[in-house]
Amino acid sequence: MSSLKKLGLLNRQGMLACNEGRCEDALFQLTQADRLARSMESPLHEAKVRNNMGVVYQMNGKFEEARVCFRMAADRAVAGAGDGNCLHRTINRNLDNLLTRSKGAEA
Repeated sequence: MSSLKKLGLLNRQGMLACNEGRCEDALFQLTQADRLARSMESPLHEAKVRNNMGVVYQMNGKFEEARVCFRMAADRAVAGAGDGNCLHRTINRNLDNLLTRSKGAEA
């Protein structure tokens, strides 16, 4: 299996686990996908995986971990396709939603 196919499979399995409420499994799969994306030197794939990791952390109320993932994802998206690309805008929306949600949790 090619590295790209394996990366896609890990990413999909991670999000499936997340949607099924298996967050530890999701983070394990996504961590493996992140390592593979970094070894492939593919900033856009890194951004997608890091964004998904942020979503999983956010769903678990781990707002600081989610914030770190979203910020890393945004940086990698810019490195891969420039400022303001579609993926970058999506990640920034996720980060904005996280900041709003985490402020509500603090109140």
